[in-house]
Amino acid sequence: MSINRKQERAALTFEEWSFIATTHHPELGTLSDQELSAARTRLRAMHAKEQDFTAHKGRVARGTAEPRGASFPGTLERPRFRKQIFAQALRRVNSEVERRAADAAWQAALEAQKAVLAGRRAAAPGRPANSPTARIGPPARAGAPRRGHISGSRVGSTSQQGKRAQAKRDR
Repeated sequence: MSINRKQERAALTFEEWSFIATTHHPELGTLSDQELSAARTRLRAMHAKEQDFTAHKGRVARGTAEPRGASFPGTLERPRFRKQIFAQALRRVNSEVERRAADAAWQAALEAQKAVLAGRRAAAPGRPANSPTARIGPPARAGAPRRGHISGSRVGSTSQQGKRAQAKRDR
C-alpha cells in the first residue's frame, strides 16, 4: 500500500516527518554516502521501535499482555501505520544505496575496460611492411631420403583412367 506524504505528515511528529521527508526523491539523491548510512541506521531503529509497539498492542488486544501506561493510548492501527511509513522510507534508502553501489561498480568496470583497451593499443605493433619475404620452409633433416619426383603427365593420368573406366561402364 502506497502512503502519500500528506498521510505521513499526519501520522508522524514534526521531527520524524522532517527526517522522513529527506528520504523522498529528489532530496534522497542529494545525501552523501555517510548521511545515507546514518539515515539507514536511524530508520532501522525507528522501524524496530514501532514494530515493538505493534507487537505489544497485538498482545494487549489478544489479552496476553498488560496494557502500557497512559503514554501509549490508541489502537493497533496507528503503530502499524507508522511502522509501514518507516519500512517504506527504509526501502527507499536501501534502493538508493544499492543504486549507488551498482553505479560505482559499473564505473569501475568501465575504467578497467578503458585501461585494457589503452594497453592493447599501446602494445599493438604498427602495420607490417608490404615487402615480400621468402618462405624457406622447415629445415631439411640429415640422412632422410629424398622424395622421388612425379612428372606432371603422370599426376593427371590417374584421373584420366577413372574417366575412361566410367565411360566403359556407361556404354
